[in-house]
Amino acid sequence: MIEFREVDKAFGQKVVLKRVSLVVEKGEVRFIIGSSGAGKSVLVKHLVGLLRPDGGRIFLDDEEVTELTEQQYYRVRKKCAMVFQNSTLFDSMTLVENVALPLRKHRHLKQKEAEAEAMGFLEKVQMDRLAGRYPADIGDGLRKRVAIARALTMDPEYVIFDEPTTGLDPLAAANVDRLIRELSDVFGKTSVVVSHDLRSIFTVADRIAMLYKGEVLLDGTPKEFRGTSNGIVRQFIEGRPDGPFEFPRIHGA
Repeated sequence: MIEFREVDKAFGQKVVLKRVSLVVEKGEVRFIIGSSGAGKSVLVKHLVGLLRPDGGRIFLDDEEVTELTEQQYYRVRKKCAMVFQNSTLFDSMTLVENVALPLRKHRHLKQKEAEAEAMGFLEKVQMDRLAGRYPADIGDGLRKRVAIARALTMDPEYVIFDEPTTGLDPLAAANVDRLIRELSDVFGKTSVVVSHDLRSIFTVADRIAMLYKGEVLLDGTPKEFRGTSNGIVRQFIEGRPDGPFEFPRIHGA
């Protein structure tokens, strides 16, 4: 379980998170939504130590991780893999070499052993047939699958996705959505998905939290979001330009 308790974060005079409390249960697909600048990516980066909160506490499996040292965060990052918006694959390496890299670095496997094991992870995401290709040879959606395969090499319990379908065509986005759902249903992983993709939100999520002006405006199931009478939430999920929603002046995660 992941728990954020009254987390605050500001960058200079700009307050991004205000006493945000949120729980992610094991095995669920939890979406965190909101407009650009609402604090979605900022919140999840606190879990793996990429950012430190100004106030509040963060727990992972009942252990407080708020003030761990950089070295202590290593074990947290083994439990929690991040898949960033841009897939961050190395262009000079084949797909199998990209997936094998953490196996060589962290488990000290030899190249052939690492690549043999990497093939198994590529197979899980249906990318083994393209293992010898380079990232530039395939589309964005397929690169995202390879990035997920690489994240799985460390056998994480939690996988954090930062805008996984942004910039993808509808078919590629649907394939990534299905893979995220399979990680929970088939492999027992817990997924935290930062997104504003409305189609993904209502086809993949078990629970959704919407951030607005740095606070949790609504936390509930897709059914509860569809049935809400909150005008700000309704405007956002319906994609309407007019309504009570106040769009941030400064863009950012």
